[in-house]
Amino acid sequence: MVGRRSLGIAIASLALMAAAAWGADYRLEKRFELGAGASLSLRAETGNVVVRGGGGSEAVVTVTSNRSDFTDVYSVVVEETGGGGLEVVIEKKTRGLLGWFDSSHGRTEVSVALPASASAEIASSGGRVEVSGLDGAVRAKSSGGGIHVVELGGDAALQSSGGRVAAERVAGDVEASSSGGGFEVRQIAGAARLRSSGGSVDGEEIGGDVDASSSGGGVRIREAHGAVVAGSSGGPVHVEFAAGNARGGSIGSSGGGVDVRLDAAAAVDLDAVASGGRVSSDLGVTVHGKVKRDTLQGELNGGGALLKLRSSGGGITIAAK
Repeated sequence: MVGRRSLGIAIASLALMAAAAWGADYRLEKRFELGAGASLSLRAETGNVVVRGGGGSEAVVTVTSNRSDFTDVYSVVVEETGGGGLEVVIEKKTRGLLGWFDSSHGRTEVSVALPASASAEIASSGGRVEVSGLDGAVRAKSSGGGIHVVELGGDAALQSSGGRVAAERVAGDVEASSSGGGFEVRQIAGAARLRSSGGSVDGEEIGGDVDASSSGGGVRIREAHGAVVAGSSGGPVHVEFAAGNARGGSIGSSGGGVDVRLDAAAAVDLDAVASGGRVSSDLGVTVHGKVKRDTLQGELNGGGALLKLRSSGGGITIAAK
């Protein structure tokens, strides 16, 4: 934990040095003493947002921009709120058509260093969002770029219409939706609920149950430790259950084939139907009823939780992990 916080402080310092290096015309820095469990509320209509947790109780908010007209176009509010919170608001001074025709955003960055115990709620319409090193819950919404969160100690709720969503090393649950890109999630200790209409879904090492769907690409889940519900209308679905996982699930695709890998010793009930191809398995399944090219229904190792597989876009393959 100490190493992680020291790294967060070092990265934040480098970010501030980099901002100075590209010659910011506008720079604002404010410092606050925050108690344990403080919260950040940040809304930005311009710029990339970088939020990092570190040691100590001090919060540092830095806003930099190379726009010479930054103060003419945007208002900046940075203040403490009741209950030990911190609020940052960067918004356009002019509303209506005149304000929104200003498309010259220049290069702007909002950087916030927080105590590691803090939580954060972020809304950005001007750029990407990066969050790391926080132990509290994180909620992030972006319509101006992608979202990347890493090393979080709590739950994460992420929504993007501006780019890809990535989450790594999260100790809680992850709930995310994207219409601007796909997903890449790795090393999630809790459950993962992922919805994409803008790209593929790629997940690995998920400790809880998985609920993943995509209408913009395929779905690929590896090292799943819980039950898996996965579906795609935009591509194939590949699911690999972790060793010893016999939690089952429901997996299907109307945009491609279905490929499932599971522990050969797992005890599950199988119900696989492919209307777009054949069903094949190299596992010792006790078959119920007639053997058919496009259907496999039976028990593996005496049966257990139901593993339901459906494909109307290709075949179904079931193999040992």
